[in-house]
Amino acid sequence: MKSKNMIILVVVLAVLVVIYLAQNMGSDKMTVSESLLDLYPDFNSSSVTAIKAYKQDYPDSGLMFVKQDNNWLVESYYNAPAKVSEIEKLFTDIDNLQGEIRSLNQDLFSDYDIEDAKALHVEFLGSDNSEIAHILFGKGVPQASRSSFLRNYGQDTVYMGSENFISRFAAWNADPAKRLPAKRWVEMKLADFDKESSKQIELVKGKTKYLFEKQEQSVMEDTVETTKEVWVQVKPSKDKLDEMKIDGILSRIGALRAMEIVSGEILPDQGLVDPKYIAGVTLKDGATQVFSFGAETDTTSSAYYVKVEGRPLVYKVAKFNFEAIFDQPFEKK
Repeated sequence: MKSKNMIILVVVLAVLVVIYLAQNMGSDKMTVSESLLDLYPDFNSSSVTAIKAYKQDYPDSGLMFVKQDNNWLVESYYNAPAKVSEIEKLFTDIDNLQGEIRSLNQDLFSDYDIEDAKALHVEFLGSDNSEIAHILFGKGVPQASRSSFLRNYGQDTVYMGSENFISRFAAWNADPAKRLPAKRWVEMKLADFDKESSKQIELVKGKTKYLFEKQEQSVMEDTVETTKEVWVQVKPSKDKLDEMKIDGILSRIGALRAMEIVSGEILPDQGLVDPKYIAGVTLKDGATQVFSFGAETDTTSSAYYVKVEGRPLVYKVAKFNFEAIFDQPFEKK
């Protein structure tokens, strides 16, 4: 290559480098992180007393959460206790929600499935029913599974948000007339106690009543006599269970989880008006938790109706839970 041509190429390259540097030093240049906006920097979850999620034309198919005495209930699902972790995650994600502007034109709403009638509405309300936030969520983003399109109600700006709330509420490709599923949001764990704080277990097993109690007994440890709390069967006096089986019963009561909520009140065919099987735990502070087991839900589901004392709900619990408490510990080898 001739030296003259080489000089020309060097000059051209130098000019391109200067242009590139000038463009990148301009004040209008933004990085990806700078283009992300904090969408709800002033969101205050402590002021929220109700949450509504629904499709505009089918409000009865939505979910309604209400705060009562610092506890969250799923009002639209028998006033069942809400899963605290899910409510807290929803608040955290709204508080940290970021987005990139994708459109300012309402004529493009259909591109994002974010028209008033098609979007998922989520409202956060205050104690006086005032609106803290009213957000519309459109479809998810195929190339970014954790994102979804959103906008504020009554506004035209569409953002690509940093969380997929359509997925959170299981509303993707869902028939808008179909009720939003509530199971994710409902606390299905029935027992709430610390095993180490338990002092008594009472079982009603048909016509037999069992009482197990934690008592201090003298034991030898490394040739030294000391006292230790152990589980003993107080009554009946025959066919006594050993400590391992009693502790197993307590563990199984503490692990009770429901498959679903069947009703918000006791119905005649559930066998809970006069239950034949009851498991109760008394704690050292005197608090009690009592679980009544009724009839089998049907001949094919392998489940029982269960009522928790103090809750106006009837649950369906898997049959193996019943057997693990009332049958297996009493089987003789």
